Amino acid sequence: MLKRCLIITLAILMVLSLTFMAGCGGTQNPAGSQSGSNQNAPIDDDDYFLDTPEELKGTTVKFATWINHSTTDTAVAIAGFEEATGMKYEMVTVNEADYITKVAALIASEQAPDVVVDNLAFPRTLSLLQPLSLEANGLDPKDPFWDQDVSELFSVGDKYYLVNGKNSSWHSGSTMTYFNKPVLDENGIKTPADYMAENNWNLDTLWTLMTQIKASCGFTRAGTSIEFEAWCSTSGGGQVKYDTKEDKFVNALTSDATKKAIKYLMDGQDQGLLKIINSHDEELSKGNIALEICGAYGLRKNPGWFYAMDADDLGYAYFPKLNKDDAEYPTNHHIRGYGICKGSKNPVGAAYFLRYFLNDAHYDMNNMFKNEEAKNMYIELRSKSNVDNAFFISGVGSILDPSNRGNVALVNDIISGTAAQLSVNIDKSASKIDGAVKAANDLIDEIKAQQ
Repeated sequence: MLKRCLIITLAILMVLSLTFMAGCGGTQNPAGSQSGSNQNAPIDDDDYFLDTPEELKGTTVKFATWINHSTTDTAVAIAGFEEATGMKYEMVTVNEADYITKVAALIASEQAPDVVVDNLAFPRTLSLLQPLSLEANGLDPKDPFWDQDVSELFSVGDKYYLVNGKNSSWHSGSTMTYFNKPVLDENGIKTPADYMAENNWNLDTLWTLMTQIKASCGFTRAGTSIEFEAWCSTSGGGQVKYDTKEDKFVNALTSDATKKAIKYLMDGQDQGLLKIINSHDEELSKGNIALEICGAYGLRKNPGWFYAMDADDLGYAYFPKLNKDDAEYPTNHHIRGYGICKGSKNPVGAAYFLRYFLNDAHYDMNNMFKNEEAKNMYIELRSKSNVDNAFFISGVGSILDPSNRGNVALVNDIISGTAAQLSVNIDKSASKIDGAVKAANDLIDEIKAQQ
Protein backbone atom coordinates (compact mmCIF):
# COMPACT_ATOMS: atom_id res chain seq x y z
CA MET A 1 0.00 0.00 0.00
CA LEU A 2 2.86 2.36 0.85
CA LYS A 3 4.49 1.67 -2.51
CA ARG A 4 1.25 2.56 -4.30
CA CYS A 5 0.97 5.84 -2.42
CA LEU A 6 4.56 6.80 -3.27
CA ILE A 7 3.97 6.07 -6.97
CA ILE A 8 0.83 8.20 -6.98
CA THR A 9 2.61 11.03 -5.22
CA LEU A 10 5.47 10.90 -7.75
CA ALA A 11 2.98 11.14 -10.61
CA ILE A 12 1.52 14.38 -9.27
CA LEU A 13 4.97 15.80 -8.58
CA MET A 14 5.92 15.20 -12.19
CA VAL A 15 2.76 16.77 -13.55
CA LEU A 16 2.27 19.74 -11.27
CA SER A 17 5.79 20.19 -9.85
CA LEU A 18 4.16 20.55 -6.46
CA THR A 19 4.69 18.57 -3.28
CA PHE A 20 1.80 16.63 -1.80
CA MET A 21 1.97 14.57 1.36
CA ALA A 22 0.67 11.07 0.63
CA GLY A 23 -0.19 8.82 3.54
CA CYS A 24 -1.27 5.23 3.29
CA GLY A 25 -4.85 6.36 2.70
CA GLY A 26 -3.74 8.11 -0.50
CA THR A 27 -4.59 11.82 -0.62
CA GLN A 28 -3.95 11.90 -4.36
CA ASN A 29 -6.01 9.66 -6.63
CA PRO A 30 -5.21 10.09 -10.34
CA ALA A 31 -8.03 9.30 -12.74
CA GLY A 32 -7.91 5.59 -13.25
CA SER A 33 -7.09 3.94 -9.94
CA GLN A 34 -10.41 2.54 -8.74
CA SER A 35 -11.82 -0.72 -9.98
CA GLY A 36 -14.83 -0.69 -12.23
CA SER A 37 -18.06 -2.68 -12.11
CA ASN A 38 -20.00 -4.70 -14.66
CA GLN A 39 -21.13 -3.36 -18.03
CA ASN A 40 -24.77 -2.93 -17.06
CA ALA A 41 -24.59 -0.87 -13.85
CA PRO A 42 -23.22 2.64 -13.22
CA ILE A 43 -20.01 2.78 -11.22
CA ASP A 44 -20.49 4.67 -7.99
CA ASP A 45 -17.09 6.21 -7.22
CA ASP A 46 -18.02 9.55 -5.65
CA ASP A 47 -15.49 8.94 -2.88
CA TYR A 48 -12.78 9.13 -5.53
CA PHE A 49 -13.43 12.85 -6.05
CA LEU A 50 -13.14 13.63 -2.36
CA ASP A 51 -9.38 13.41 -2.88
CA THR A 52 -9.21 16.08 -5.58
CA PRO A 53 -5.92 17.96 -4.94
CA GLU A 54 -6.39 21.43 -3.49
CA GLU A 55 -4.16 22.88 -6.19
CA LEU A 56 -6.69 21.82 -8.86
CA LYS A 57 -9.62 23.51 -7.19
CA GLY A 58 -10.53 26.76 -8.90
CA THR A 59 -8.81 25.72 -12.12
CA THR A 60 -10.71 25.28 -15.39
CA VAL A 61 -10.99 22.28 -17.68
CA LYS A 62 -11.52 23.27 -21.31
CA PHE A 63 -13.36 20.78 -23.52
CA ALA A 64 -13.30 21.20 -27.31
CA THR A 65 -16.68 19.96 -28.53
CA TRP A 66 -19.58 20.77 -30.86
CA ILE A 67 -22.19 19.77 -28.25
CA ASN A 68 -23.08 22.32 -25.57
CA HIS A 69 -23.00 19.88 -22.69
CA SER A 70 -24.02 22.51 -20.15
CA THR A 71 -27.46 22.96 -21.75
CA THR A 72 -28.32 19.42 -22.91
CA ASP A 73 -29.07 16.24 -20.98
CA THR A 74 -25.45 16.23 -19.77
CA ALA A 75 -25.84 19.48 -17.83
CA VAL A 76 -26.34 17.53 -14.60
CA ALA A 77 -22.96 15.84 -15.05
CA ILE A 78 -21.21 19.16 -15.75
CA ALA A 79 -22.75 20.73 -12.65
CA GLY A 80 -21.87 17.66 -10.60
CA PHE A 81 -18.25 17.75 -11.73
CA GLU A 82 -17.86 21.35 -10.62
CA GLU A 83 -19.49 20.63 -7.26
CA ALA A 84 -17.52 17.44 -6.62
CA THR A 85 -14.08 18.75 -7.60
CA GLY A 86 -14.16 22.51 -7.18
CA MET A 87 -12.95 22.81 -10.79
CA LYS A 88 -14.73 24.77 -13.49
CA TYR A 89 -15.82 23.62 -16.94
CA GLU A 90 -15.46 25.65 -20.10
CA MET A 91 -16.71 24.65 -23.53
CA VAL A 92 -14.46 25.44 -26.46
CA THR A 93 -16.86 25.42 -29.40
CA VAL A 94 -15.43 23.62 -32.44
CA ASN A 95 -17.57 22.36 -35.33
CA GLU A 96 -17.30 18.64 -35.94
CA ALA A 97 -16.70 19.05 -39.67
CA ASP A 98 -13.40 20.93 -39.21
CA TYR A 99 -12.56 19.72 -35.71
CA ILE A 100 -9.04 18.46 -36.48
CA THR A 101 -8.00 21.64 -38.27
CA LYS A 102 -9.43 24.01 -35.68
CA VAL A 103 -8.02 22.21 -32.64
CA ALA A 104 -4.61 21.95 -34.34
CA ALA A 105 -4.69 25.73 -34.82
CA LEU A 106 -5.50 26.22 -31.14
CA ILE A 107 -2.54 24.04 -30.19
CA ALA A 108 -0.23 25.97 -32.51
CA SER A 109 -1.34 29.28 -30.98
CA GLU A 110 -0.78 27.96 -27.43
CA GLN A 111 -4.53 28.02 -26.73
CA ALA A 112 -4.96 24.27 -26.59
CA PRO A 113 -8.07 22.89 -24.89
CA ASP A 114 -7.61 20.21 -22.25
CA VAL A 115 -10.07 17.57 -23.44
CA VAL A 116 -10.72 16.42 -27.00
CA VAL A 117 -13.20 13.93 -28.42
CA ASP A 118 -12.82 11.49 -31.28
CA ASN A 119 -16.02 10.65 -33.13
CA LEU A 120 -15.02 8.31 -35.98
CA ALA A 121 -12.00 10.46 -36.87
CA PHE A 122 -9.15 8.15 -35.79
CA PRO A 123 -6.28 8.07 -36.73
CA ARG A 124 -6.39 11.76 -37.72
CA THR A 125 -6.96 12.77 -34.10
CA LEU A 126 -3.54 11.39 -33.12
CA SER A 127 -2.00 14.69 -34.17
CA LEU A 128 -4.00 16.40 -31.38
CA LEU A 129 -3.37 13.96 -28.54
CA GLN A 130 -0.80 13.36 -25.85
CA PRO A 131 -0.23 9.77 -24.69
CA LEU A 132 -2.16 8.84 -21.58
CA SER A 133 -0.38 7.54 -18.51
CA LEU A 134 -0.50 7.75 -14.76
CA GLU A 135 2.91 9.42 -14.71
CA ALA A 136 2.33 12.02 -17.44
CA ASN A 137 -1.22 13.20 -16.82
CA GLY A 138 -2.72 11.07 -14.06
CA LEU A 139 -4.83 8.83 -16.31
CA ASP A 140 -4.09 5.11 -16.45
CA PRO A 141 -5.92 3.72 -19.51
CA LYS A 142 -5.36 0.16 -18.27
CA ASP A 143 -7.38 0.75 -15.12
CA PRO A 144 -10.60 -1.35 -14.99
CA PHE A 145 -12.70 1.82 -14.80
CA TRP A 146 -12.00 2.36 -18.49
CA ASP A 147 -13.37 0.20 -21.28
CA GLN A 148 -10.31 -1.88 -22.14
CA ASP A 149 -11.54 -2.64 -25.66
CA VAL A 150 -11.65 1.09 -26.38
CA SER A 151 -8.22 1.64 -24.83
CA GLU A 152 -6.74 -1.04 -27.07
CA LEU A 153 -8.51 0.24 -30.19
CA PHE A 154 -6.91 3.63 -29.70
CA SER A 155 -3.42 2.39 -28.89
CA VAL A 156 -0.36 2.82 -31.08
CA GLY A 157 2.81 0.97 -30.18
CA ASP A 158 2.90 0.85 -26.40
CA LYS A 159 1.04 4.15 -25.97
CA TYR A 160 -2.66 4.81 -25.36
CA TYR A 161 -4.36 7.94 -26.66
CA LEU A 162 -8.12 7.75 -26.09
CA VAL A 163 -10.43 6.20 -23.51
CA ASN A 164 -14.08 5.78 -22.67
CA GLY A 165 -15.65 4.69 -19.42
CA LYS A 166 -16.78 1.09 -19.17
CA ASN A 167 -20.16 2.40 -18.04
CA SER A 168 -20.30 5.53 -20.15
CA SER A 169 -23.41 6.69 -21.98
CA TRP A 170 -21.01 8.27 -24.47
CA HIS A 171 -20.31 5.02 -26.20
CA SER A 172 -21.95 5.34 -29.58
CA GLY A 173 -23.20 1.78 -29.27
CA SER A 174 -23.87 -0.73 -32.01
CA THR A 175 -25.84 -0.74 -35.22
CA MET A 176 -29.50 -1.62 -34.65
CA THR A 177 -32.95 -1.47 -36.20
CA TYR A 178 -35.54 1.31 -35.78
CA PHE A 179 -39.12 1.18 -37.00
CA ASN A 180 -42.21 3.38 -37.13
CA LYS A 181 -44.79 1.53 -35.03
CA PRO A 182 -47.95 3.29 -36.29
CA VAL A 183 -47.02 2.84 -39.95
CA LEU A 184 -46.43 -0.89 -39.60
CA ASP A 185 -49.45 -1.40 -37.33
CA GLU A 186 -51.80 0.50 -39.64
CA ASN A 187 -50.73 -1.65 -42.58
CA GLY A 188 -50.92 -4.96 -40.70
CA ILE A 189 -47.19 -5.62 -41.02
CA LYS A 190 -45.32 -7.66 -38.45
CA THR A 191 -42.60 -5.59 -36.77
CA PRO A 192 -38.93 -6.52 -36.16
CA ALA A 193 -39.79 -6.79 -32.46
CA ASP A 194 -42.50 -9.31 -33.34
CA TYR A 195 -39.97 -11.36 -35.28
CA MET A 196 -37.52 -11.16 -32.37
CA ALA A 197 -40.20 -12.48 -30.01
CA GLU A 198 -40.47 -15.50 -32.33
CA ASN A 199 -36.67 -15.82 -32.54
CA ASN A 200 -37.06 -15.27 -36.26
CA TRP A 201 -35.46 -11.88 -36.96
CA ASN A 202 -32.88 -12.46 -39.69
CA LEU A 203 -31.94 -11.40 -43.22
CA ASP A 204 -34.75 -13.45 -44.73
CA THR A 205 -37.49 -11.93 -42.57
CA LEU A 206 -35.97 -8.48 -43.08
CA TRP A 207 -36.38 -9.01 -46.82
CA THR A 208 -39.99 -10.09 -46.28
CA LEU A 209 -40.63 -7.02 -44.15
CA MET A 210 -39.11 -4.62 -46.71
CA THR A 211 -41.19 -6.24 -49.46
CA GLN A 212 -44.38 -5.76 -47.45
CA ILE A 213 -43.51 -2.14 -46.71
CA LYS A 214 -43.06 -1.46 -50.42
CA ALA A 215 -46.33 -3.19 -51.32
CA SER A 216 -48.54 -1.74 -48.59
CA CYS A 217 -47.32 1.60 -47.23
CA GLY A 218 -47.60 3.81 -50.30
CA PHE A 219 -44.32 5.68 -49.83
CA THR A 220 -42.99 7.75 -52.73
CA ARG A 221 -39.52 6.28 -52.17
CA ALA A 222 -38.04 3.09 -50.73
CA GLY A 223 -39.56 2.55 -47.29
CA THR A 224 -36.34 1.31 -45.67
CA SER A 225 -33.01 3.10 -45.14
CA ILE A 226 -29.79 1.25 -44.32
CA GLU A 227 -26.45 2.81 -43.38
CA PHE A 228 -23.82 1.32 -45.68
CA GLU A 229 -20.77 0.96 -43.41
CA ALA A 230 -22.85 0.08 -40.36
CA TRP A 231 -24.44 -2.74 -42.35
CA CYS A 232 -21.15 -4.06 -43.73
CA SER A 233 -19.24 -3.90 -40.44
CA THR A 234 -22.00 -5.56 -38.40
CA SER A 235 -22.07 -8.30 -41.03
CA GLY A 236 -18.41 -9.00 -40.26
CA GLY A 237 -16.94 -7.00 -43.13
CA GLY A 238 -16.44 -3.31 -43.78
CA GLN A 239 -14.31 -1.04 -45.88
CA VAL A 240 -11.29 -1.15 -43.56
CA LYS A 241 -10.20 -3.03 -40.46
CA TYR A 242 -7.65 -2.02 -37.83
CA ASP A 243 -5.20 -4.63 -36.55
CA THR A 244 -4.40 -3.41 -33.04
CA LYS A 245 -1.56 -5.93 -32.62
CA GLU A 246 0.25 -4.74 -35.72
CA ASP A 247 -0.99 -1.13 -35.62
CA LYS A 248 -2.04 -1.44 -39.25
CA PHE A 249 -5.17 -0.70 -41.24
CA VAL A 250 -6.15 -3.19 -43.95
CA ASN A 251 -8.49 -2.93 -46.91
CA ALA A 252 -11.45 -5.24 -46.17
CA LEU A 253 -13.71 -4.28 -49.07
CA THR A 254 -12.91 -7.37 -51.11
CA SER A 255 -13.42 -9.84 -48.23
CA ASP A 256 -16.16 -12.43 -48.64
CA ALA A 257 -18.14 -11.00 -45.72
CA THR A 258 -18.12 -7.51 -47.19
CA LYS A 259 -19.03 -8.66 -50.68
CA LYS A 260 -21.96 -10.70 -49.36
CA ALA A 261 -23.21 -7.77 -47.28
CA ILE A 262 -23.00 -5.35 -50.21
CA LYS A 263 -24.73 -7.82 -52.54
CA TYR A 264 -27.75 -7.87 -50.22
CA LEU A 265 -27.88 -4.07 -50.21
CA MET A 266 -27.54 -3.75 -53.96
CA ASP A 267 -30.21 -6.39 -54.66
CA GLY A 268 -32.55 -4.53 -52.31
CA GLN A 269 -31.77 -1.19 -53.88
CA ASP A 270 -32.27 -2.56 -57.40
CA GLN A 271 -35.73 -3.81 -56.40
CA GLY A 272 -36.71 -0.54 -54.75
CA LEU A 273 -36.87 -2.07 -51.28
CA LEU A 274 -34.20 0.04 -49.61
CA LYS A 275 -32.15 3.18 -49.83
CA ILE A 276 -28.46 3.10 -48.93
CA ILE A 277 -27.53 6.01 -46.65
CA ASN A 278 -24.36 7.50 -45.17
CA SER A 279 -25.36 8.00 -41.53
CA HIS A 280 -29.03 8.28 -40.59
CA ASP A 281 -32.28 9.31 -42.28
CA GLU A 282 -34.64 11.86 -40.72
CA GLU A 283 -37.41 10.59 -43.01
CA LEU A 284 -38.20 8.03 -40.33
CA SER A 285 -39.18 10.82 -37.93
CA LYS A 286 -41.37 12.38 -40.63
CA GLY A 287 -43.26 9.16 -41.29
CA ASN A 288 -41.94 8.95 -44.86
CA ILE A 289 -40.27 5.58 -44.30
CA ALA A 290 -41.04 2.70 -41.95
CA LEU A 291 -37.69 1.07 -41.20
CA GLU A 292 -34.09 2.15 -40.65
CA ILE A 293 -30.87 0.33 -39.77
CA CYS A 294 -28.15 2.60 -38.38
CA GLY A 295 -26.27 3.45 -35.17
CA ALA A 296 -27.59 3.63 -31.62
CA TYR A 297 -27.41 7.43 -31.33
CA GLY A 298 -31.06 7.48 -32.31
CA LEU A 299 -31.91 6.08 -28.88
CA ARG A 300 -31.01 9.37 -27.22
CA LYS A 301 -33.57 12.02 -26.46
CA ASN A 302 -31.82 15.30 -27.35
CA PRO A 303 -29.22 15.52 -28.72
CA GLY A 304 -30.11 12.45 -30.75
CA TRP A 305 -31.06 11.63 -34.30
CA PHE A 306 -34.81 11.11 -33.89
CA TYR A 307 -35.51 13.66 -31.15
CA ALA A 308 -38.45 15.11 -33.13
CA MET A 309 -40.24 11.77 -33.21
CA ASP A 310 -42.77 10.80 -30.55
CA ALA A 311 -41.11 8.22 -28.32
CA ASP A 312 -44.24 6.06 -28.37
CA ASP A 313 -44.07 5.81 -32.17
CA LEU A 314 -40.47 4.59 -32.38
CA GLY A 315 -39.69 0.89 -32.06
CA TYR A 316 -36.33 -0.81 -31.52
CA ALA A 317 -34.78 -4.15 -32.40
CA TYR A 318 -31.37 -5.70 -32.88
CA PHE A 319 -29.61 -5.95 -36.21
CA PRO A 320 -31.05 -9.07 -37.88
CA LYS A 321 -29.22 -12.37 -37.60
CA LEU A 322 -27.15 -13.17 -40.67
CA ASN A 323 -28.46 -16.74 -40.57
CA LYS A 324 -31.71 -17.91 -39.02
CA ASP A 325 -30.00 -20.45 -36.75
CA ASP A 326 -27.29 -18.11 -35.43
CA ALA A 327 -27.14 -18.12 -31.64
CA GLU A 328 -26.72 -14.35 -31.24
CA TYR A 329 -27.65 -11.15 -33.00
CA PRO A 330 -24.56 -9.55 -34.54
CA THR A 331 -23.22 -6.25 -33.23
CA ASN A 332 -20.48 -3.84 -34.16
CA HIS A 333 -18.79 -0.95 -32.37
CA HIS A 334 -19.27 2.72 -33.28
CA ILE A 335 -16.00 3.99 -31.89
CA ARG A 336 -15.90 7.11 -29.76
CA GLY A 337 -13.08 8.12 -27.47
CA TYR A 338 -11.86 10.98 -25.30
CA GLY A 339 -8.32 12.15 -24.67
CA ILE A 340 -6.09 14.91 -23.36
CA CYS A 341 -4.91 17.52 -25.81
CA LYS A 342 -1.31 18.31 -26.65
CA GLY A 343 -0.38 21.55 -24.94
CA SER A 344 -3.08 21.18 -22.29
CA LYS A 345 -2.48 23.56 -19.40
CA ASN A 346 -4.52 21.38 -17.02
CA PRO A 347 -3.90 17.73 -17.97
CA VAL A 348 -4.54 16.28 -14.50
CA GLY A 349 -7.73 18.31 -14.23
CA ALA A 350 -8.69 16.90 -17.62
CA ALA A 351 -8.15 13.37 -16.29
CA TYR A 352 -10.50 14.07 -13.38
CA PHE A 353 -13.05 15.55 -15.78
CA LEU A 354 -13.01 12.45 -17.99
CA ARG A 355 -13.39 10.21 -14.95
CA TYR A 356 -16.53 12.11 -13.96
CA PHE A 357 -17.98 12.82 -17.41
CA LEU A 358 -17.64 9.23 -18.66
CA ASN A 359 -19.56 7.54 -15.84
CA ASP A 360 -23.31 6.92 -16.05
CA ALA A 361 -23.58 7.29 -12.28
CA HIS A 362 -23.31 11.06 -12.73
CA TYR A 363 -26.24 11.33 -15.15
CA ASP A 364 -29.98 11.04 -15.07
CA MET A 365 -30.22 8.10 -17.45
CA ASN A 366 -33.98 8.45 -17.70
CA ASN A 367 -33.49 11.92 -19.14
CA MET A 368 -30.90 10.87 -21.69
CA PHE A 369 -32.92 8.36 -23.69
CA LYS A 370 -36.29 8.57 -25.38
CA ASN A 371 -37.91 6.15 -22.94
CA GLU A 372 -37.20 3.13 -20.75
CA GLU A 373 -37.15 0.80 -23.73
CA ALA A 374 -34.53 2.96 -25.46
CA LYS A 375 -32.39 3.14 -22.31
CA ASN A 376 -32.46 -0.63 -21.87
CA MET A 377 -31.63 -1.17 -25.54
CA TYR A 378 -28.62 1.12 -25.21
CA ILE A 379 -27.34 -0.71 -22.12
CA GLU A 380 -27.75 -4.08 -23.84
CA LEU A 381 -25.96 -2.94 -26.99
CA ARG A 382 -23.12 -1.42 -24.99
CA SER A 383 -22.59 -4.68 -23.11
CA LYS A 384 -22.62 -6.73 -26.34
CA SER A 385 -20.72 -4.42 -28.70
CA ASN A 386 -18.14 -6.22 -30.84
CA VAL A 387 -14.90 -4.30 -31.33
CA ASP A 388 -13.82 -6.80 -33.98
CA ASN A 389 -16.50 -5.13 -36.10
CA ALA A 390 -15.50 -1.55 -35.24
CA PHE A 391 -15.45 0.69 -38.27
CA PHE A 392 -12.84 3.33 -39.01
CA ILE A 393 -13.61 4.33 -42.59
CA SER A 394 -14.62 7.90 -41.79
CA GLY A 395 -11.25 8.79 -40.27
CA VAL A 396 -9.21 6.75 -42.74
CA GLY A 397 -11.12 7.97 -45.76
CA SER A 398 -10.61 11.62 -44.87
CA ILE A 399 -6.81 11.54 -44.46
CA LEU A 400 -6.08 12.27 -48.10
CA ASP A 401 -9.13 14.50 -48.51
CA PRO A 402 -10.86 15.93 -45.40
CA SER A 403 -14.04 16.41 -47.45
CA ASN A 404 -14.29 12.58 -47.61
CA ARG A 405 -15.22 12.32 -43.94
CA GLY A 406 -18.50 10.56 -44.72
CA ASN A 407 -18.74 6.79 -44.50
CA VAL A 408 -19.54 6.29 -48.20
CA ALA A 409 -17.17 8.75 -49.87
CA LEU A 410 -14.95 6.01 -51.29
CA VAL A 411 -17.72 3.62 -52.36
CA ASN A 412 -19.96 5.91 -54.37
CA ASP A 413 -19.17 3.86 -57.49
CA ILE A 414 -20.76 0.87 -55.80
CA ILE A 415 -23.82 2.64 -54.40
CA SER A 416 -24.60 4.51 -57.62
CA GLY A 417 -24.36 1.30 -59.66
CA THR A 418 -26.34 -1.93 -59.75
CA ALA A 419 -25.89 -5.45 -58.44
CA ALA A 420 -24.87 -6.57 -61.93
CA GLN A 421 -21.99 -4.05 -61.87
CA LEU A 422 -20.89 -4.98 -58.38
CA SER A 423 -17.65 -6.81 -59.17
CA VAL A 424 -16.27 -4.01 -61.33
CA ASN A 425 -17.35 -1.27 -58.93
CA ILE A 426 -15.90 -3.05 -55.90
CA ASP A 427 -12.54 -3.13 -57.68
CA LYS A 428 -12.80 0.61 -58.42
CA SER A 429 -13.60 1.44 -54.83
CA ALA A 430 -10.96 -0.94 -53.46
CA SER A 431 -8.31 0.96 -55.36
CA LYS A 432 -9.39 4.20 -53.67
CA ILE A 433 -9.40 2.55 -50.27
CA ASP A 434 -5.90 1.22 -50.87
CA GLY A 435 -4.66 4.81 -51.13
CA ALA A 436 -6.47 5.86 -47.95
CA VAL A 437 -5.18 2.83 -46.02
CA LYS A 438 -1.60 3.58 -47.06
CA ALA A 439 -1.96 7.18 -45.89
CA ALA A 440 -3.44 6.02 -42.57
CA ASN A 441 -0.62 3.56 -42.00
CA ASP A 442 1.96 6.20 -42.87
CA LEU A 443 0.40 8.44 -40.22
CA ILE A 444 0.50 5.62 -37.67
CA ASP A 445 4.17 4.99 -38.50
CA GLU A 446 4.96 8.68 -37.96
CA ILE A 447 3.36 8.58 -34.52
CA LYS A 448 5.29 5.43 -33.59
CA ALA A 449 8.55 7.02 -34.72
CA GLN A 450 7.91 9.94 -32.34
CA GLN A 451 7.34 7.73 -29.31
